[in-house]
Amino acid sequence: MYKKFSITELVSFTKSLQILYVEDNQEARESFLDLLKNFFTDIVTAVDGEEGFKKFQSKHFDLVISDIRMPKLNGIEMSKKIREIDCTIPIIIATAHKENDLLLESIEVGTSAYLLKPINFKKLEKVLKQTCEKIYYMKRLEEYEASLEELVRLRTKELEIAKNRLEEMNNRDPMTNLYNRRYFHDVAENLLKISKREQKPFSLLMIDIDRFKNINDTYGHLIGDQVIKLLAETFQQLIRASDIPIRFGGEEFIILLPNTDIEGALSIAKKIQTYIKPKKDLTISFTVSIGVVEYKPIIDTNIDKLLHRADKALYEAKRSGRNKIIVDKGA
Repeated sequence: MYKKFSITELVSFTKSLQILYVEDNQEARESFLDLLKNFFTDIVTAVDGEEGFKKFQSKHFDLVISDIRMPKLNGIEMSKKIREIDCTIPIIIATAHKENDLLLESIEVGTSAYLLKPINFKKLEKVLKQTCEKIYYMKRLEEYEASLEELVRLRTKELEIAKNRLEEMNNRDPMTNLYNRRYFHDVAENLLKISKREQKPFSLLMIDIDRFKNINDTYGHLIGDQVIKLLAETFQQLIRASDIPIRFGGEEFIILLPNTDIEGALSIAKKIQTYIKPKKDLTISFTVSIGVVEYKPIIDTNIDKLLHRADKALYEAKRSGRNKIIVDKGA
């Protein structure tokens, strides 16, 4: 149910509204304008329907008040054109007693109310109260719908953030916070395709902690876990922001190196090994073996082929004594 405004409330609300008043007769326009100023502050006038419609197109209005009989474009014709742009804006038609046929036509156009000339102040007050109550609730409804849309937008954004966080968690190894094997399969194939398309180098390091089972058996799994964490921290310190370190499984790691040729990959591998060799932590020292490969489009038709070559290089590093770097040049 619409709120019933008191006169004080009506005047207070209507002062915020923007009104378009269209009347061709200057005397009638000035007289009626004096009455309207008792309720509205922002009133734009027009001398005929054509001018009224042009002004309606150029500015926002909350209410249109118009005479019916006017040159160029009468009130009904103007109302029809306005309705093509805005089907909800209230339109009040002012008409003489003998214009009932035009009044009926204006109702068909969708006018909100009508006023009979000469204008009676009490009648004007009543019509404006009824019309402004509807405008008030239309505005409140628009505000409510806007707030709901904003709430939905924010909620959708929150859900998207939560989804991204969950996906990030699913792609991370909980111990080291490096990316995991699942993420490797999502991203590595794309990096390979980008390298092929843009003809840029792409390399890969496969790294394994030497004799890790002995570390666990001798010092316990807690120490073994700390060795893994220490190696993961080493990667984060030595590699570039564009490189992607991955805990591939157990004590085995992969580092994806976009825009990196075999010489650059070998340089990074040496940095890691140099950093690890003298490193003594938790009363133990450890070493790593590293297999190094660069993507070759002719032989590496997919990421598994490249991974297989890296695994072979790592195996050779292990077989030949560990604590070594072996490069598979794909020749």
